[in-house]
Amino acid sequence: MIAPPRCFSLTLAFLLTITYYSSLSHAQPTPNPPVDPYGPVLLSENGSWCWFQDERALLIGDKVWFTGVTSEGHNTVSEWNLNNHQTISQVLTEGTLPADDHNVGALMLRPDGKILTVYAGHSIDSLVRYRSTREPFDIRSWEEESTFHHQGRVCYANLYHLEEEGKTYNFFRGNENNPHYLVSKDHGESWESGGRLFQFEGRSYLKYVSDGKSRIHFITTDGHPRHFNNNIYHGYLENGRAYRSDGTLVGPLSTGETSNLKPSDFTLVYDGDLQTRTDVAWTSDIQLDEEGMPYFAFSVTKDPISRGETVNTSLGGFDHRYHDARWDGKNWISEEMAYAGSRLYPGENEYTGLISLHPSNKNILYFSADVHPHTGQPLLVNGERRYEIFRAERQAEDSPWYFSPVTFGSAEDNIRPIVLADANREVVLWLSGRYSTYRDYQLKVYGKILPKQEENSIGQGKKITFLISKDPDNYEADLTVPYFAMKLAKENGYQTQVILGEGERTAFHLPDLENSRNSDLLVFFLRRVALSTDQMDLIKNHLREGKPVIGIRTANHAFSVREEIPSGYEDWWDFVPEVLGHENKGYGPATEKTNIQFVKKPGKGLLTGMDRQTWKSDGNLYLIGNSLDPKARELLRGHSSGQVNPIAFRRKAGKSKVFYTSLGYPTDFTHPFFLQLMKNAIQWTLK
Repeated sequence: MIAPPRCFSLTLAFLLTITYYSSLSHAQPTPNPPVDPYGPVLLSENGSWCWFQDERALLIGDKVWFTGVTSEGHNTVSEWNLNNHQTISQVLTEGTLPADDHNVGALMLRPDGKILTVYAGHSIDSLVRYRSTREPFDIRSWEEESTFHHQGRVCYANLYHLEEEGKTYNFFRGNENNPHYLVSKDHGESWESGGRLFQFEGRSYLKYVSDGKSRIHFITTDGHPRHFNNNIYHGYLENGRAYRSDGTLVGPLSTGETSNLKPSDFTLVYDGDLQTRTDVAWTSDIQLDEEGMPYFAFSVTKDPISRGETVNTSLGGFDHRYHDARWDGKNWISEEMAYAGSRLYPGENEYTGLISLHPSNKNILYFSADVHPHTGQPLLVNGERRYEIFRAERQAEDSPWYFSPVTFGSAEDNIRPIVLADANREVVLWLSGRYSTYRDYQLKVYGKILPKQEENSIGQGKKITFLISKDPDNYEADLTVPYFAMKLAKENGYQTQVILGEGERTAFHLPDLENSRNSDLLVFFLRRVALSTDQMDLIKNHLREGKPVIGIRTANHAFSVREEIPSGYEDWWDFVPEVLGHENKGYGPATEKTNIQFVKKPGKGLLTGMDRQTWKSDGNLYLIGNSLDPKARELLRGHSSGQVNPIAFRRKAGKSKVFYTSLGYPTDFTHPFFLQLMKNAIQWTLK
């Protein structure tokens, strides 16, 4: 299905056509080797995209189509089959456009099932280029390229069909660097000039979204952030008129080469203070929620260089922040939500890794950053900063954001996510590799599927307390565990509390632990800490009362402290054999991933909601040798570097139910099998 509001509505006949086509078998490339269906999937060895073109990707049925520009400058359209992970790609241009990611095309699914793409060079000529597939839903064969000659040099493409008008619009940058639009009455077979959206001495950057029926929303800057201390404005177009956010009429939409409209005529959402060279904004993404209300994201440069500077570009662009904004029907609510990190390269000091919104849920988004999103501390891999992809989610519109890595510890940068979704899943695409400039890059395209999580109230009335520590070797538990705790509360109704410890690990303190005596379950993700005697007694009393515990990854050396411990504090080496039921025997190679094998038949018990598909963890294998309690029930086994070890099991310690898994690497928390395993374990321990 097509997720609104990304595309116009489909008729029943069209939906039936999709179903019929999906059932057909036709020639495909040799299948890719078996892959983890919920892990990152390599989709293309060579691709890139800018972010001022939409749609760059479509999710229709069980297929994703996406555009790209290779490092040689070839425009491509690719297909990803979500069922078997086969991919095909078709080159549309070869030698006619230079290497430049700004040349990437926009996509639109026509009512007849054919795919339309429109693209343009990066202000190198006045040609708007377009073509459609020859057959419905089949990117292997395309009509010859056609062109529309516009006044002035052109760039970008944004395609929207308005069902009530029966027209398709293409918004692009045209004469004098102002936004213009073309109109098609035959779904992109031919085009005619529509008019000029803005006319002013500036180069505004717009993002658009449509409800597919009658309205097109946009957000815009005053200009390029190199030259303007940008504000962000919102407006919408409907029935040939332009409006502010509250429905106030601004004026008619131009149908000629002049316009009376400019960005500042519309609703000011973010005030960057045009007179002060700080807090310079740039548009990133806009979407509509299920009620048709707009929400959007943008970046803010906190340390810009002087306006128009092109030489001393190394003097700024090291501190960007991501902001989100939503319209509640009367007002815009906007706030900073995460650190974004540093520029992608000097010269384009406002280029971030980018942020992308869920197309219908304002409480989910993805972004790229080379810093910890809460603290702004650099993410280092072998001493070098690395951009990683994060998934962000919040419990409700007025709740804080929580973050979990989709990529982590990467050898190359991961940038520019695109999010798609339907009723059953999310799909995120991103670029990975080297990005030196918009004309010099070598990037691969990856994708990942996240099925929609089941929501129920099984946790109602149950309190879970997570005890975690933060250090360089504790796998970002300060990010992943609060994120997971939020999901438990949101999706299952648990009352969750996360206690992040503080202080030296030989004299560690868990704030407010004393107030967690009424917790039904304690979850440990601590690494080599000693607690005060009083706090350790609280944990031991929890076990004496027969209450359950869960250990994640480093919990198998949670209280195993090697240094000298000051008076009043104590370790607990026997926590691992006596409670968790095994011994810590070290680790497999740090660079090797773990292949996961089901010991028990999936689909029931603690393995409910899983099936026998390939499953991998980016984390290395924890070794326990033959030390596992013979009464423990092994659930999962890990294979890595020729070694095999239990990695998930349950047992009893006295009257307490105990579950332990050495999984818990940062990217595990965006793997649906791991999330399901943890939810099953929680339900079992509390049963």
